[in-house]
Amino acid sequence: MLKERPGAYVWLGHGGHRGPSCRLHNPNYDFNDEILATGASYFASLVETILPRRA
Repeated sequence: MLKERPGAYVWLGHGGHRGPSCRLHNPNYDFNDEILATGASYFASLVETILPRRA
């Protein structure tokens, strides 16, 4: 994708996995909901840093 459009990948850790059946892109994958606040905070901070603040 990055060859076609500018962007970046962000690796946001979500804790360990228990064996190969729990990895991403697997029907048994169990997303760690506790990481949602961390991810949202990261992206909010990124936007606040990059975009100018309007008065």
